[in-house]
Amino acid sequence: MKNSVRIMALALLMSVVCWFAIGLVDADTQINIVNQCSQTISACQTDQTGQITSYALGSGASQLIDVGTSWPGGVIWGYPGGSADSADCNTAKPQADLAEFTIGANNQDSYDISNVNAYNLPLQIAPSSGSTCGSLSCTINNLNSFCQSPNTLTGAPGDGCYNVDGPPSTSPTTNTEQFDNACPEAISYSTDTTGKVLGCQTGTNYEVVFCP
Repeated sequence: MKNSVRIMALALLMSVVCWFAIGLVDADTQINIVNQCSQTISACQTDQTGQITSYALGSGASQLIDVGTSWPGGVIWGYPGGSADSADCNTAKPQADLAEFTIGANNQDSYDISNVNAYNLPLQIAPSSGSTCGSLSCTINNLNSFCQSPNTLTGAPGDGCYNVDGPPSTSPTTNTEQFDNACPEAISYSTDTTGKVLGCQTGTNYEVVFCP
């Protein structure tokens, strides 16, 4: 009788452990987008579907998004002002630095900050508190002084600086090195990924912070 009770208790415990483990694997990933800039910004998100969602975030405001257990080609970016308009988001995307995610590929996430096209707002990606995974950050002060020819200012809505050599280059140039020196943790040309694309177990939550 005692052995039967022990066997039943052990079976129940194993079932609980299995369900808990399944829950960890299948847990949705949440990303908290935070605006720590002194001005209102519009935060934009998209993925491989191409559908854009946007949020107007006042200074100190945040927006929690749930991207599920799989988010391939996930991208978050922002631009000054609170229009939160999909057309403006689309125009601003090549004028902005990007927080890029692949969530749930073989139970692993990857993430990076890309200045390949341009830079416009200080940006940080930080895994949730308690995670041992790394953070990435990029801040360039005084963009008008930083943006030297042939790199050029983008104008509205992104109000950034174009990295003219970034998209086509497979090796560093004098112009991409300008971005790399300012933000060594961010990707500055198309193949500049070594040590700049970080990984974490799927189920981790993240913060994307503007003006960290």
